[in-house]
Amino acid sequence: MKMKLILLLACVVSLVTAGSLFVAEATPAAVSKSALVSLDEARATALEKVPGGKLSSEELSRQAGKLVYSFDFRVEGKKGVDVVTVDASDGTVLTVKHKSEWAARRDAQAKRRKND
Repeated sequence: MKMKLILLLACVVSLVTAGSLFVAEATPAAVSKSALVSLDEARATALEKVPGGKLSSEELSRQAGKLVYSFDFRVEGKKGVDVVTVDASDGTVLTVKHKSEWAARRDAQAKRRKND
C-alpha cells in the first residue's frame, strides 16, 4: 500500500513538472524582442545567398539554444526549397541548405501538428 502511494506521488510530481515546462515557453512577441537583428535585415542577408529566390516562408525560433531566423526560398526551375538560417543576434548566415519537395512538406506537416 505504501509503495503504491509513493509511485502515485512520483507520477503526479512528474506530470506537474512536465506541464510547467510547456507553460514556461516564451511567447513569440517576447522572443522577437530579444532578437538584435531585425527581420528585414535578416531577410535581406538571406536573399543574398539565394539569388533569384522567392520567399515562401519565414520564422524566428530557437535552434540549439540560439535565436535564429529561418527563411525558405523557392527558385524557379528548381524543385524543393532553399533554407537559409540567420543568427538573430549578429546577422551572420549559419546555414544554407536545399530541401527536397518531400522534406519540405514533411517539415510543414510536423510544424502544423506541433502548433495544434
